[in-house]
Amino acid sequence: MLRAKQTAGAIMKHNSSCSGLQMVCDPLLKEKSFGIAEGGRVQDLREMAKAAGQSFEFFTPPEGETREQVKERVKRFLEKMLQQIGAEHWGDRVKDEASLSAVEEAPAVEGKADDGVRSVPVHALVVTHGAYMCVAVRYFVEELNCSLPPGSNKAHMFSISPNTGLCRFLLTIRKEDERFVLSEICCVFVHRGDHVKQ
Repeated sequence: MLRAKQTAGAIMKHNSSCSGLQMVCDPLLKEKSFGIAEGGRVQDLREMAKAAGQSFEFFTPPEGETREQVKERVKRFLEKMLQQIGAEHWGDRVKDEASLSAVEEAPAVEGKADDGVRSVPVHALVVTHGAYMCVAVRYFVEELNCSLPPGSNKAHMFSISPNTGLCRFLLTIRKEDERFVLSEICCVFVHRGDHVKQ
């Protein structure tokens, strides 16, 4: 969590829209545990998978977390975030009280930093790790029917996000009884790294 916390701190320090906000650390966002391979080289992990007769993508080292276990953490975090955002913002920024959503805006394949955010009433910055995001994006697309950006492909969508890679998702939330539920999710872009290129 230290690298994610440092990254979030740097973003908050250099982004004027974050002034006055407090960082909240949540263990549900921790990187996938790689068990006995923790802290080792990726090449060693690939060799362990090959020796076990499994594909690297689906391999779980001894004492490590399975994709299903990581997905359960993703689901719990998403539910927690939906309830918090709904509770904090439902009354102040929702015009028709039917849903908390962005005005329809065409997603861009690659564009400006603010693509997909201009008309969004509420924003949340979530900083986590590459393998965790790989599981999260697959869950969003395969189980929550997240729409993909134009020109994207699933191989890129489901790859491990590079260090400091950016993903942007637009969520529409509605209130059902006393709970807030996700009614739609749309990917604006995924795994962008152009902000670190010189």
